[in-house]
This record gives sequence, C-alpha cells and structure tokens, in this order.
Amino acid sequence: MERKAIAGLIAVVAIVAVAMCAGCVEEERMSTAEIKEMVLATAENTDTYKFDMDMTQKTLISNETDETEMTMTSTGSGVMDRTSKKMKLEMTMTMQLPEEAEIPETKEMKMDIYFVNNSLYTKMDMGIPMMPAQWTKMEMPEEYWESQNQIGQQMELLNISKVELLEDEKVNDVDCYVLKLMPDIEKYWETVMKQEGLGELMQNLRQNDSFDIGKLIKEMSIKQWIAKGTKFPVKTEVQIKMAMSSADLNIPETEEEFTMTMDQRTNLVFYDYNKPVTIELPKEAESATGFPMFPPLNQTATTAA
Repeated sequence: MERKAIAGLIAVVAIVAVAMCAGCVEEERMSTAEIKEMVLATAENTDTYKFDMDMTQKTLISNETDETEMTMTSTGSGVMDRTSKKMKLEMTMTMQLPEEAEIPETKEMKMDIYFVNNSLYTKMDMGIPMMPAQWTKMEMPEEYWESQNQIGQQMELLNISKVELLEDEKVNDVDCYVLKLMPDIEKYWETVMKQEGLGELMQNLRQNDSFDIGKLIKEMSIKQWIAKGTKFPVKTEVQIKMAMSSADLNIPETEEEFTMTMDQRTNLVFYDYNKPVTIELPKEAESATGFPMFPPLNQTATTAA
C-alpha cells in the first residue's frame, strides 16, 4: 500500500477514535438533572411491564417486661398493562412468630391480586384448613388505578427526591446509571398515604399534636438502577428503619406503654417493557364476594401525581 494511502487510513482511524472518545466523555459528563429528566420522560411511554419483588420486614415490640420479635418476608411477581388498566400480582408471605405465639411459629400465606374494570380482586390462602381460600372483590374509584402502577410510584419517588449520581453498575448484564435518592420526608409520607388502607391510619396519627413523621424514620436508603441504553428503571432498592412509641401512635394512656421498631428492606426488579401481555381474571373470581373488612372507598381517595 502506498504511503499516502496508509497515511490517509491512519488519519481516518484517528478521527474515528477521537469521535468515539468524545462520545464517551459526553456520556460521562451527563448531569444528574439530565438523567432524571430523561428517565421521567421515558416512563411516560411505558405501556406494559413486568416486575419481581422481595421484601423483608423485622418488627420488634418492647414494653417494661418483655420483647416480641416478628419477621415477615414477601416475594412476588407482577404484570402491568397501563393501556387496558389491568394488573396482576402473585405473592407469597411468610411470617416467623415467637415460640409463645398461639399459632404456628412459621406461617405462610399466598395471595393472588387482580385489578380489572376498576375493581380489586383478592384471593388469600392462609394455609388454615378451617379457613379455605376465597375470592373477594372491592370496587375502587377510577383514580385509584395509578396507585397500582409501580413504575409511576418510582417516578414520583424520583420527583420528590434530591438525587446523587453514583458509579455505574451492571444489573443482569445491563449497563446502568445508579441514582441515590434522598426524598423529602413529608412528601414521601404523602405518597405512602395514597396506598390502600393507610390513608385513614396516617390521618389519625396526624391528629396527635406530638406526632412528628420525620422523627419516626431513623434510617433511609433508596437507590435506583437505570438502563443507560433505554433509560428504563431496572431495579429499585429501599431500606428504611423506623421507631415509634405508644405515645407516637396516639394510644390511650390507660394502655400499657411500648416501643416498636421496624426494619424493612425491599427490592424491585423491572423488565419486559412494552411487550405484549395477557391479564385475564380467573373464572372463579367473577363470583367474588364483597370485601368484608372495609367499606367501599369514597371519592376522597388520592391519586399519585
């Protein structure tokens, strides 16, 4: 090959190398705010996805004479179809109770949950022969749908947090940005209150003049892994430790005083974005009875932002 041709080839290779390096530098210099904006925009275009979850919660209740420790673990898999407003979730919960408890030391429960036609269908199998599993149904306000959207909850969490960009990592061979979230505590609790069954409880707690939400949370760590190529959330890890007393919970003074600490660790993994899914309510659920424990929700239900 002639020297001129070789020189030209070297020049081309050099230009390509510089361009590739420039691309790498541009990616490394992408700001946290830019990543956050892209993730929020991408989430808006999410129609379907699947997710796996696992959660461990340790609770310790102490009074003047003794301590009671309980551990609950939950694992589950879910499918979400935002277009059809359908959701399916299968969960297994295991509770380890102290030896002095009147029920078996380890208890396993299974739940099937469907959200279809603005109704929440639940089947709970407590593993007790005297209490066979059966389907129950609770009609929900239309605005309650968004509280079922796990990705929506992750984006709301991202919105109310200060964000720090950590070192890149891989999750299942996917290159990811790693975001450390530091949420506004008051806004965080507002999102928690939107979950079914918690709003009324939190409202009652707030009626106690001495109740301070911020003081209940002793430790909190939230991290999100975002796929660098698609900007879709891949994983979320939440660790939260809370401590409260009977006074914090507005328990009457006539009752025995106690303290309670809860240490909860939750992992969520998301995948199969915008792929076709099928969510069909089981035939036996169509004749589900009304949920016996709670009255129908009214129009005061709050939706996620």
